[in-house]
Amino acid sequence: MRKQKLKWIVPCAAALFTIGASMTSFAAQGWTEENNSWVYYNNDGDLATDSWKKSGDSWFYLDEDGQMKTNELIESDGNYYYVNSVGAMVTNEWRELASTEDDDSDDAQDTYWYYFGSNGKAYKTTTSGKTTFKSVKVANGDVHDYAFDSEGRMLFGWVNEDATRVTGDDAWKEATYFLGAANDGAKTTNAWKSIEVTDDDNTKENFDGKYWFYFGSNGKKMKDTSKTINGRKYRFNEYGAAESEWYEKATPASASNGSQYYNLPEQSWLAKGWFKTVPSETIDAEAHENGDEYWFFANSNGDLVTSQIKTINGLRYAFNEKGEMLNGLYKLSFDSSRNITSYDEIETEADFPAVGDEGEVYYFGNSPKEGAMTTGKTTIDIDGEKYTYNFRKSGSNKGAGYNGINDDSIYIQGRLLKADKDDKYKVIQFNDKEYLVNTSGKLAKNKTNIQDGDGKYYKTNSDGTIKESSYDKIK
Repeated sequence: MRKQKLKWIVPCAAALFTIGASMTSFAAQGWTEENNSWVYYNNDGDLATDSWKKSGDSWFYLDEDGQMKTNELIESDGNYYYVNSVGAMVTNEWRELASTEDDDSDDAQDTYWYYFGSNGKAYKTTTSGKTTFKSVKVANGDVHDYAFDSEGRMLFGWVNEDATRVTGDDAWKEATYFLGAANDGAKTTNAWKSIEVTDDDNTKENFDGKYWFYFGSNGKKMKDTSKTINGRKYRFNEYGAAESEWYEKATPASASNGSQYYNLPEQSWLAKGWFKTVPSETIDAEAHENGDEYWFFANSNGDLVTSQIKTINGLRYAFNEKGEMLNGLYKLSFDSSRNITSYDEIETEADFPAVGDEGEVYYFGNSPKEGAMTTGKTTIDIDGEKYTYNFRKSGSNKGAGYNGINDDSIYIQGRLLKADKDDKYKVIQFNDKEYLVNTSGKLAKNKTNIQDGDGKYYKTNSDGTIKESSYDKIK
């Protein structure tokens, strides 16, 4: 979204004319100049007071003393007018006039803007007192909508639905419209605005004292709702501010995770697909406290993928119940629907599972992308030592490590058992039998008098089990 800068354009200046030219046709019973002021005598000879009199195409106002007013805001019969420097009523024109209020508040204004229509009346709110808008063409030909209060003053800033301005720290919470600065006032429709606010309750690191608001076709701010704008989905809180970062939506008690992510304040749209960020305190209090970032994946409605292995763009990834992507070697357990019920990271030899342990071992490495599931054979560094693993390439448990004898090798939850280079051969206890494997992890089948690094001789069966062993050659 982009901030929209609104520029006040003052329409054309008041029409120029002179009082002498305008009143050359004044008769004895009519206009006359007395004591450096113009007055008007009615046909009965009485001085006209508190009334309008016309001369040529212009109207002029006589006050209670009968003197013609100039450069002044006139209240007459519940309406407001303005007469210029020669006393003529202003029409179809903006005027910035000095405030008549006796106000010492911090929000007091020295001037206000008025717009006087074709009949000279200042635009003002209707008798209902509700905020209404008038369309006014400005000097460049553009037409904007403006609201005015009951005294004809253009409204600006935060405005409620009763044609009054809302001020103070909570104005952004309480008001309905935002009409720009004191010299602005045009209604914002179907557009975003970034507005400075006071919100002591916001302790987010990325909060910069501003919120984004969206104003609909009627000029009202969106609030307590979701809306798709230009193909992206946004969420607005009860005060109308666009949600950013983590948002906890209402979910059924059975749901495991109701968190959604709305990106940083400059964007604020609902995250879909991959995004990397620090979890909220609700999702993962420890990671939130430490500032640890994780990858998350949100589906098309913004909900996090949780407790499952999911195929994304042809690669498979695992997510825990918090929605955090797993990265590394893990022993996973599943329910009957293949939802992940537990996950234990294997970081040291002490973490190696036994062949009969519940669960399956998977590796989510960094190739071809971070967190992508590995299949087939691969070398994994665990606590400074390198180990060969072999993971299934197909089937319902694709990616799970082989557990048992496969391709003439013995695997324990994916980890290949093999002899060290110096040992040459190694005896493996597996399923209550003794097998002999070489440095590649292959079973030594039908061998006689093969010797390990300690000089011991072995004779094996066709399945690689040890038939006989001795430090002397076997006959």
